[in-house]
Amino acid sequence: MSGVAGILLRQDGRPAAAADIQQMLARIRHRGRDGSSWWTDRSVALGHAWLDTTGEDGPGPLTMAGGKLAVTADCRLDNRDELLARLGIRDPTAADAMLLMRAYLKWGEACPTYLQGDFAFAIWDSERRALFCARDHFGIKPFYYHAGARRFAFASEIGPLLVLEGVNTRISEHQISGFLAGLPDDPQSTHYAEIFRLPARHTLTVTDNQVTLRQYWHIEPSPEPLRSDAAEEFRHLFYRSVQNRMRGTPAIGAMLSGGLDSSSIACVAGLQAAAARKPELKTFSLVFEKGSPMDEKRFIDAVLGHHRLDSTMISIGNYAPFAEFERILEEQEGTFLAPGLSLTRSIYRTAKTKGVKVLLDGHGGDEVVSHGHGLLHELAKAGRWLALWRELHSAANIYGEGMPSLYFRFLTVYGPAWRIARMRAMAKRVLGKLRRRPFQAPRSAWAGLVNPELARRTNLAERFHRAGYMPANVSASEALTHRWLLSTGLVPHAFEVLDKAAANFGIEPRYPFWDRPLVEFCLGLPGEEKLKDGFGRLVLRRAMQGILPPVVQWRRDKIDFTANLVKGMIVNHRDLLDRLLVSDSDLIAPYVNLLEVNAAYARMLREPEQATLPDVQHIWRSASLSLWLRQVQHDGSPA
Repeated sequence: MSGVAGILLRQDGRPAAAADIQQMLARIRHRGRDGSSWWTDRSVALGHAWLDTTGEDGPGPLTMAGGKLAVTADCRLDNRDELLARLGIRDPTAADAMLLMRAYLKWGEACPTYLQGDFAFAIWDSERRALFCARDHFGIKPFYYHAGARRFAFASEIGPLLVLEGVNTRISEHQISGFLAGLPDDPQSTHYAEIFRLPARHTLTVTDNQVTLRQYWHIEPSPEPLRSDAAEEFRHLFYRSVQNRMRGTPAIGAMLSGGLDSSSIACVAGLQAAAARKPELKTFSLVFEKGSPMDEKRFIDAVLGHHRLDSTMISIGNYAPFAEFERILEEQEGTFLAPGLSLTRSIYRTAKTKGVKVLLDGHGGDEVVSHGHGLLHELAKAGRWLALWRELHSAANIYGEGMPSLYFRFLTVYGPAWRIARMRAMAKRVLGKLRRRPFQAPRSAWAGLVNPELARRTNLAERFHRAGYMPANVSASEALTHRWLLSTGLVPHAFEVLDKAAANFGIEPRYPFWDRPLVEFCLGLPGEEKLKDGFGRLVLRRAMQGILPPVVQWRRDKIDFTANLVKGMIVNHRDLLDRLLVSDSDLIAPYVNLLEVNAAYARMLREPEQATLPDVQHIWRSASLSLWLRQVQHDGSPA
């Protein structure tokens, strides 16, 4: 992990101030514990904060062609051998940032389509007087910017932009309503109205006269024909992805929760470390008290008994979800949709004490491989009811709903009366258009939490209709369902949250499941390779034959952290919640529906064991927003 920052002064011809770029780099010093540097040339300044995780010589920015090109980059390129060959470079030790500039020279602004890996970079082209910026395919590396009439500035975090003179710190109501609704639907907006993010799989070109945003890649299945043994091909791609992410520093560790995803990564990485005669892979596991619904120690122990790994257990006793929360909000530069982040931070903190710089993370395995639940709709639509019953095991275990009720729901939607129901729905939509009534999302989605006036001002109902619900024609197809899930705003949001948390401890997270060839391969798989006999993500399970212990390879259940969150809030934060939601709730009144939130809070206190996920989300998000607004007011930013 590194940090990038830069300034381009537009139209007035003044030199870019070195003091500004130094001030920006100071705000991301935690991202560059191995040094920082900057480069200026008349109206442009580029800065780089360096954390050595790839074994390269030192910090950028780098220049070439007599200073005609300069680059600052936070990147790890995985197809280096291919790039070296195609670019005609004979030096196998060439820095990734140098490969970026050579790729830009050869392919111009189309160069990101030839890259594989995680990256966020900016290249200054002095001949064109253009700044070319790009972000990787899934948004793993962050990139924020402010575009004014006379200045364009960018950085790996929002903080460096806030220190610049003239950047308005007005917060965004649009972003607040989206947070409360659990809807990160806008890939460009941030918590601040004048600061934006470069969306994943997009480029940005900045000149004196304009700022141009382009999408360079779309999430699509691999064009290559499927091999006869999908599991063997998956294993090949997965091994290569893990190996790519072990490049560089020997200070590498892996998360190990006992779940299918993290266990697969830890086992494969452990085997690769052993084959290369490297020290045993360090693994880090959260351990809850025995009998807790979050206790996965028997699965962790099964993995450790199967492979030689250097294990560290992190005991979680009295879980306090709002502990250090003010610090976390500063680190995140706003609210975030991750109630369990404090637990993840405890892993980062422990990994740092063990000398780890790179941490392999199984995040996203569910989405990339897919449980195959779109196949359930395909079976029901085809009237294959016996096959549907057999496959419902997976969905019932994942979502906690019993098989009979799930089966009845499919029967209701796709049974003999489904065509009549569809005709009625179509007629209702037509009548609604004729009456010219605005779309109203179902109340259960967000109206219980969001202040109705805020929802109206930010068009929340229409936004939820566009991005918050999977369209019926999409849910009826596994291929379309899979692509839709990979395309939601939750994907880059999660990466940004984890990036900021890890950077605070000098850790670079790497995600083997989010490898472009692997993602494209999984998207091209038929539903039967993802779900069969009630086992979701079948291709991963089959690929890990002989690598994972069977008790992990064929486990069906998923841990639900809701009960742990409820207990932690009630036991450790009752006084805080009383103050934020009841006695001192005026600050959040313009944003949340206080009557609904207080009713949800009363229900949770009365019957904590029966607390529903929507109620818990309402309480946690309301309290989070209140704490952040207090922080913003204290810093002098207008709320």
